[in-house]
Amino acid sequence: MTGSRKKVPLSDPDRYREVLSAARSVLAEVGYERFNMDLVARRVQASKATLYQRWPSKAALIIDAIHTYRARPECPDTGSLVEDFRVLGRMAVAQSNADTRGLVIGLLEGSRRDEELARLYLERMQQSGPDLADLVVRRAEARGELAPGVDPEMLRDLVGALYLFQLLVRGVPPDDALIDRVADGLIAPLSTERAISAAQQTPGAAP
Repeated sequence: MTGSRKKVPLSDPDRYREVLSAARSVLAEVGYERFNMDLVARRVQASKATLYQRWPSKAALIIDAIHTYRARPECPDTGSLVEDFRVLGRMAVAQSNADTRGLVIGLLEGSRRDEELARLYLERMQQSGPDLADLVVRRAEARGELAPGVDPEMLRDLVGALYLFQLLVRGVPPDDALIDRVADGLIAPLSTERAISAAQQTPGAAP
């Protein structure tokens, strides 16, 4: 049984996914410094040499493990800044799992110490398309939804920063309830929608 598994080539899609899944789990469990090909090879019952034939370094394997088979969602366009951010936040929540915190820590640790990992990660991010939060903010800006004085770049980074704070400092990914609090209590006041709505509800306000 074990011997037959060893003979399955990496060109087999199921075997390839198995290796990438094992690499993600190992990174989440032990971090970047302790991650090595031996750990992954033992987990999938393959030889280290076989892995090196496909991935010349652990950085290359990790980048493939994180980005391969990870479908990039369509950017939401609800016609509303607040609702776009709500959808964007809930997509991030839906993609989180038990390994997410370990993977993020491993990537941060590795990118600081390993120039190859940092370079490969940046290249893969650039290849994957525009930043979704940036698209959301630019569309809102084009619709005239940003309140006067709002910094589009700071607003773009806001949800990602809150996500990382919740994940890394508090130890758990955000949930839908937190996303709603951010959308309604933080994003909405920065949108002209809130000001327009309040004016329309004020007695004597112009229709």
